Amino acid sequence: MYVDQFWLGVCIAVFLTAGMVLLLMQVQKMKHNQLMLQDEKKMLEARIKSLESKIEFLNTGSLGIGQRLMNTEKRLNQALERQDDLAQSNSEHLFRRQADRVLKGRELESADEDDGPSRTEAKLMALVNKQKHTKP
Repeated sequence: MYVDQFWLGVCIAVFLTAGMVLLLMQVQKMKHNQLMLQDEKKMLEARIKSLESKIEFLNTGSLGIGQRLMNTEKRLNQALERQDDLAQSNSEHLFRRQADRVLKGRELESADEDDGPSRTEAKLMALVNKQKHTKP
């Protein structure tokens, strides 16, 4: 009976030892996996930092381009306003020149008629101007 109990004790000891070995192997495997996950986490954090710096660079660039675009739009609007002012000034100058020609009794040139006010408008301007000069 002692022999059977002895072998039973040995079997239990073998099973416990095998269980402990398997448990230690699992612990080692978990540590290895944990190290791999930590390495992967470091790589992902580095990638995130890299992407953040690229986004910041793109953001800065787009802000610069936006500023330049706004400045260009402002300059374009100013140029268009100046162009309108010049066109209006030129039209008024042409109108006065035609009125002066009518007052002096000269005929209007055909090129002037196409570009500016009509002959009738020039005569009307000449009459208005003449009336202003005759009223003392």
